[in-house]
Amino acid sequence: MPPVDPPRVLFVTSSAFNHVTGGGITFSNLFRGWPVDRLATIHSDPVPVADDVCRRYYRLGPSEITRWPRLRAHRPAAAMEQAPASAQPAAAPLRLAKRVLIGNAWPDSGRLSRELEGWIADYRPEVLYTILGAIGMMELVDAIRVRFDLPLVVHFMDDWPSDLYRGGLLSWAPNARMRGLLKRLVGAAAVRMAIGEDMARAYEQRHGTPFSVFQNAVAPSGEAAKAPPGDATIRVVYVGSIFGNAQSESLIDIAEAVSRLASRGAPMRFDIFSPLHLAEAFRDQLEISPAVTLRDTITDDAEFFRRIALADILVLPVNFDAASVRLIRYSMPTKLPAYLVSGTPILVYGPSGVAQIEDARRHGWGLVVARRDTDELSTALTRLAEDAALRASLVDKARDLARDRHDAARVRAGFQERLVAARATTMRGRAGYRRER
Repeated sequence: MPPVDPPRVLFVTSSAFNHVTGGGITFSNLFRGWPVDRLATIHSDPVPVADDVCRRYYRLGPSEITRWPRLRAHRPAAAMEQAPASAQPAAAPLRLAKRVLIGNAWPDSGRLSRELEGWIADYRPEVLYTILGAIGMMELVDAIRVRFDLPLVVHFMDDWPSDLYRGGLLSWAPNARMRGLLKRLVGAAAVRMAIGEDMARAYEQRHGTPFSVFQNAVAPSGEAAKAPPGDATIRVVYVGSIFGNAQSESLIDIAEAVSRLASRGAPMRFDIFSPLHLAEAFRDQLEISPAVTLRDTITDDAEFFRRIALADILVLPVNFDAASVRLIRYSMPTKLPAYLVSGTPILVYGPSGVAQIEDARRHGWGLVVARRDTDELSTALTRLAEDAALRASLVDKARDLARDRHDAARVRAGFQERLVAARATTMRGRAGYRRER
């Protein structure tokens, strides 16, 4: 049940409500049950939105988010394929120049357009909730909170402040702008949230202020009974997005290990379920043998839980490179609560020091391979397939943790009560807002 008299929440985000991406699923679960007339979303999400949790949307355009300086970035690869052949050779030098000068993110800027201002005024929000993001998004959030004098709730999903605006000769300028905005908004927030305990502790030290922990949760009904095996095939499964700066390289390692075992006669196959608009770029590197298949993501909850319950091994990969670790070292994957209740043992593959790897070690819910080594991966896969006692131990610990930490009713109630608490922020506590106007 939602809180009594919940506030009218305005959600500003690059990832809106959907049943495809990790962010979309997490937000849908946290806000489920919130009155639809008291929730509105301003977003820039390329994934189509869902209307089962929120029905009032405003999609950001160039009137609100623009490149900074006001220059157009080089055209994406799809556009270059349609360009005349004579124009294509210029793309590589442009990309190189961008990397050398700008680094890993092109700066943008945000403003509160007259159209958006009117849309917000008609809605009459009482609380502003956001995951922040790039400069343009933070400038827009700051403009909205000041213009409408709203208590702010910030929620961090990964450590993007440590990753954005790096690597270019001129990236120091947008990096300084980003950090100034971040300090201003975190300092002004009535409520601050992190995706996991490790992130909360790190951010409390970094910003000198408390952070609550809220991540995705699962209902007890999501706990699926294990189906009896229909054949001797060992089904290894991954469900989730694939990003080059998060898990792609380790997922490729797992595909190689499974392919190697299958070539030696092991009845093993690897099924990868991922949004194809992200995953298609990795198909050739993943489908290296008939034992590996890349499929589209699963959007139906019942089918999702059925698939992971039917699996024999679930995998949770994290890249080992420094850039990936810098971005996701404190992140906890959206799929984790569902993995934990599935009744399927989990193989966790990634570097030490990353939150999800250390959490598996700390609580014993997964078999950890913390060194990049396909031979060690192959050994771990074989052990999980053959050691019934190990499988049972991992499953029991995973389910115990899920019930203790990820119960949807308890997590959702706590999250929603924090939004109510944000509305109750006193005018004394928000006096700084008026001085900034």
